[in-house]
Amino acid sequence: MLNGSRFEIVKGKYYTKSIECPYCQGVINKPEEKRTDVNVAVKMVSDATLNKTDTFVLVSADSDLVPPLEFIKKHFPEKKIKIYFPPSNFSSDLNNFPKRDKGKAVKLENNKAKFLNSVMSDTISDSSKVYTIPDKWKV
Repeated sequence: MLNGSRFEIVKGKYYTKSIECPYCQGVINKPEEKRTDVNVAVKMVSDATLNKTDTFVLVSADSDLVPPLEFIKKHFPEKKIKIYFPPSNFSSDLNNFPKRDKGKAVKLENNKAKFLNSVMSDTISDSSKVYTIPDKWKV
């Protein structure tokens, strides 16, 4: 947990995948993300079940997260779910999900003020450690 109980990093894994370059036929090592969607889904369902939150804020365009959102909405209808699409990402399935509750998903690239308000400070700390955003992540 970071910043008290308000923020938690949910990680996946990256594996190196060797692929053939379509232009030069050379072999390229490319990182491939695995399990992030599953880890996020498990954490959301767990937090709903254990009543650790009243509002979920999902920043993703991964439609694999629709089933856990549907589970939460069905079994915990009092929980609020907000969906934000990262810049240059979109999912029709996720976009349609909040419309069932007369809500809407938000494209962060079209809502610069909302995006800037959601950006965390460069340094976050908990009781034992300080976390700093890497320079290469800064805009």
